[in-house]
Amino acid sequence: MRQGNCEDKAGVADMEQLIMAIETGGTKIQLAIGTAQGDILYNHYARVEREKGFRGVLDVVTGIMPELIEKAREFGGKIERIGIGFGGPVDMASGTAIWSPQIDGWGGFPVKKFFEEKTGLPTYLYNDSDAACWGEYCRGAGRGSDIFFYTNMGSGVGGGVVIDGKLYTGQGYGAAEIGHSYLYNPFYSGEGSPVMQVENLCAGWGIERRMRNDSIPESSLLWKLCGGEQGKIDCLMWGEGIRRNDPYSIKVLDETCELFSIALSNVICLFSPDTIAIGGGVSLIGEPLISRINEYIKKYIYINSEGRYRIVKSELDEAVVLVGGLLLAGQAE
Repeated sequence: MRQGNCEDKAGVADMEQLIMAIETGGTKIQLAIGTAQGDILYNHYARVEREKGFRGVLDVVTGIMPELIEKAREFGGKIERIGIGFGGPVDMASGTAIWSPQIDGWGGFPVKKFFEEKTGLPTYLYNDSDAACWGEYCRGAGRGSDIFFYTNMGSGVGGGVVIDGKLYTGQGYGAAEIGHSYLYNPFYSGEGSPVMQVENLCAGWGIERRMRNDSIPESSLLWKLCGGEQGKIDCLMWGEGIRRNDPYSIKVLDETCELFSIALSNVICLFSPDTIAIGGGVSLIGEPLISRINEYIKKYIYINSEGRYRIVKSELDEAVVLVGGLLLAGQAE
C-alpha cells in the first residue's frame, strides 16, 4: 500500500480549515494544530505516565484537546480533522491499534472510532514512524530523494520508507520496522536467546538498561552524574558523558553505533535508499552519533551501494511526527 503526494497540498495555507495532529509515544505525548502543508501553529507537550497504561494516555490527550480547539479559534480557524501518529503497529484501514511495545493495553483498541466519537471529526491513524517518515520526506532531510528511509532512536526504534514519492506501508499494517528485526547480541551472557531485537540493543531504553546493569569503571563521569545510583543513569547523562569525552560513555556510543549500522546495512540491501535520516531522542547526540554510524556502516555495506547513499540527522527533530500527521491527514480522502 502506498500513500501520499508531497505536492497534493502545495500552495497557500488555509488558515480556516485546520488540522489537529497527535503523537502518542512511549515517553511523550504531543498535540498540535496546523495546516495541511505541515506548518505547526501551536503545540502542547506532555509526559507519558506508563504505569497508567493506555487509558492514562487517552485521558491526557482528551484533557488537552479543548485548549487546542480554543487556540484554533484564536487563529481564526476551526479544526476539521485529526491525524494521529501512534507508537506501535496499526491497522490503517480500520484505524485500530495492533499493539504498543511501550504502553500496556492498546492491543485491538479502536483509536479512530474513539476520537471520532469524542470529537465528531474525521480521524486518521498512522504508525508514528510512518508519519515521521512522510514529514521528514516532505519537509525535512528527505526532500528530493527517490527512495527515502527514516528511522528513530528513541524509547524504541521504528522505520518508514518512501519509494518514488509514495509512503510504503506494506499491506496497510506497516513496513520497514527495523527495530523489530534481530541482531546477534554481543552482550549475550549465556542465558536465553543469543539474538535480540535491534530496538532492545539500540533504543534509548535499551541503552539505559545496559548501562544500569554494566560494570562501569569507577573513574567514569557517569557515577558523578547519577549521584552514585547506577539505576538512575539515563540517556541525558550518557549524552553529557559523550559531550565531556567520558571514555565509558564513548565506548557505549561506539558499541551502539556499530550495532545500528549493521541494521541499517540490511535496510540498504533491501531498499537501496539514497537518503537515510535518523530521528528520536538519541539522535540529539548529533555529530558524534551520525559520524560513527557513517563510519561503521562501511564495514557492512554491500558493494553495489557504496557511495550511493547518505545518512543524516533528522531536520525536524521533535516535530517530525506532528508534521507528518498534519500532512497525511490533510491529504486523506
